[in-house]
Amino acid sequence: MSKPRIVLPASDVNVDADVPIRLAGFRPDSQVELRASFTDHDGATWRSHAVFATDWLGSVDVMTARPLSGTWDEAHGHGLFWSMSPGPPDEYEAFKRAGRPADEAGPGGHRMGLPGLRGDAPLRVDFTAISDGKQAAAASLVRHRFPPNVREIVVHEGRVRGRVFQPESADGLPGVVMIAGSGGGIGRERAALMAAHGFSVFALGYFSFDDLPTHQVRIPLEYFREAFHWFREHLGHDRIGLTGGSKGGEGTLVVATAWPDLVKAAVPVVPGDLYLCAANEKGERHAAWTLGGEDLPWAGTPADWARIPPEHQAPKPGELFNTRLNMEAFYAAPDVHARAAIPVERMACPILLIWAGDDQAWPSQLAVERLLRRLDEHDYSHPYRDLTVEGAGHFCIETGYPTVMADTVLHPLLPIYMTMGGAPEPTARLQREAWQARIRFFRDVL
Repeated sequence: MSKPRIVLPASDVNVDADVPIRLAGFRPDSQVELRASFTDHDGATWRSHAVFATDWLGSVDVMTARPLSGTWDEAHGHGLFWSMSPGPPDEYEAFKRAGRPADEAGPGGHRMGLPGLRGDAPLRVDFTAISDGKQAAAASLVRHRFPPNVREIVVHEGRVRGRVFQPESADGLPGVVMIAGSGGGIGRERAALMAAHGFSVFALGYFSFDDLPTHQVRIPLEYFREAFHWFREHLGHDRIGLTGGSKGGEGTLVVATAWPDLVKAAVPVVPGDLYLCAANEKGERHAAWTLGGEDLPWAGTPADWARIPPEHQAPKPGELFNTRLNMEAFYAAPDVHARAAIPVERMACPILLIWAGDDQAWPSQLAVERLLRRLDEHDYSHPYRDLTVEGAGHFCIETGYPTVMADTVLHPLLPIYMTMGGAPEPTARLQREAWQARIRFFRDVL
């Protein structure tokens, strides 16, 4: 009989890649525990494990086998990664509150329930297989957050700021503009990962990045027009899509509505369907978007917030706050919708709407239902569809990372410990399916 071993598809992969792991050479019809761990750049060690039954050959296909026990219980090898945890559940909140502040941690980090990551360094995951109470095999896998075959270009053109990621041979590749949500900045890692699938991806900053405004207040839509024009010149063609999550999902719809001739495909992820307000550094609410120097008609005015029941109006220091309940009273109101709805029928491109079945950050399910109805009522002439997973939470924009703490976050810009909703497995499934669907969609239509 051959020696027990953990069989990996390669020594290194990108974070968003499937990892079809096999166990081989073990005693037939026995039980083997597979353990995985990695230490993040802030020193926290994340672990997962599962016990499997070997077949008559002494093998296990971890991608298709259902664990007998462990940190995940469905037949899918991704559980090895999404179920990783830095400690027991009763320590999750303390773990987040002890995390580095957003200005030090950058995107993600412990305060968001994610590994603490610094720079562009990959992560090394160590695997061990335990048989008959002893370690029988070991292996390691390097997971690249920034694919080695992708290059980064700094964009500092006029007032346009961001980074372009593209493969070394990028001639003729379709373009994707990627914008952030309410945390601001740019999604460097997501842009680099998408670029590795055959795109030129422009991670466009529009606030809280470089020398841009620190908050998403009165952002001129002309800025996005300038960015698209620059990107067209860079690419040498106009096959450019747009995507963003959460407030960036709203922004995707807003920009594609304002400049329908520029946006050739749109993928809003957990979006809103209203021009929603934004808050400045003092917490004062203003219009988030302007066009021609004028505020677009916005939801979230003082009169709108006055409709909210007192118990949902403001977060109490140190307490978990449900931001969906906080805004739903006015967000669902017909008169607010009539005043501030984004006229998505003005868009002129295929649309893929991604939403979460248990979004507790804001009313994205309501928004997508209204968006689909509006497109139907206006006989929208381009293809459109939606994608969701029941039980998934708002935090479905990342991919390839643990989701055990994805139901709550400490917001990177606002002083709120807030709900995201969802359970770990469906949230991880939506992350994976939505990421793959975005890539297929842009390939198909651009």
